[in-house]
Amino acid sequence: MKKVVFLLVVSMAWLWAEPVELKYIVSVEGLSFNPLIGYGIVIGLKGTGDSEGGSQTKEFLARIANHFGIQANIEKFKPKNAAVVMVMADVPPFAQTGNRLDVRVASVFDAKSLEGGELVVTPLLGGDNEMYAVASGKLVVDSSSKSVSGTILQGAIVQKPIPQTWLQTDRSVILHLDPNYSFDAMMAVEKMLQRDFSDTEYTLENYTIKIKIPEGEQPSQWLGRLLAKKVDVPQVPSITIDSKTGMVVAGGDVVVTEAAVVYQGSQITIGSGGFSWGGSSSSQKGSAQVLPASTTIQELVTGLNQLGMSAQDVVKILQLLHKNGNIKARLQVL
Repeated sequence: MKKVVFLLVVSMAWLWAEPVELKYIVSVEGLSFNPLIGYGIVIGLKGTGDSEGGSQTKEFLARIANHFGIQANIEKFKPKNAAVVMVMADVPPFAQTGNRLDVRVASVFDAKSLEGGELVVTPLLGGDNEMYAVASGKLVVDSSSKSVSGTILQGAIVQKPIPQTWLQTDRSVILHLDPNYSFDAMMAVEKMLQRDFSDTEYTLENYTIKIKIPEGEQPSQWLGRLLAKKVDVPQVPSITIDSKTGMVVAGGDVVVTEAAVVYQGSQITIGSGGFSWGGSSSSQKGSAQVLPASTTIQELVTGLNQLGMSAQDVVKILQLLHKNGNIKARLQVL
């Protein structure tokens, strides 16, 4: 059974605010990652591709052959060395022609494995059905998905930039503060604007800031200088969980408040009744009591492992505790 590996990141956020660049805590309206998608074929598989019933795989191979002037008989193709796949990539803001992107590939039909395969040149389309990149290359498979998905690092080349409409008609830019930050962060942003952009007109509403770019300034350069400014914001406690490997990364100041969890025959009580783990072995289910004032995520994960919980069990419990408000931190599951 896969156990959860815990990595502790010591945090001193309770002592001082952490200066971070503005770009890490805000998003710019009109600037975002744009997903691209394509439909392609992986070749060079060692008999682990789509089955004989995969007629679409045969059609793909025949179409490629016909494109090069070869009159191919579709019935002669054996698809077991090839697989039809979905191809995906994300284009970051300001990506230009020639920039490279990482690519994700996943089998569409019944291929057993994509290991050793290579993606044939595949056009990648945006939501407007326009082609913005092409992808190809050797796959690195994901063993946790039984090797039917994988990645191609830097496997796509941008063919044309995606238009961005971040500059408003009145020469203003709209920023949205990450909602995971407290309102203290918004106050810190305003303090920075008053200090470094005292002559700039701006308005604040909830977690949104609208800033007028001064006349005579080049908009992109001015925005770059703004986003590079450092803001003193309280650090937000966070927990990151890799559901595939079972690794949990959390700050040392993340604690669990009083709660009770009953899960698959085990009763975990997080309360004021002391600290004890039920069960005499890692495979035996039992009960637990944890002091709320001192119980960290690390202690909880260790105890759940001792109760024989799998990595998937621990992820589910942490998600439920977070949803119930017992974990005061930002939770991200990969």
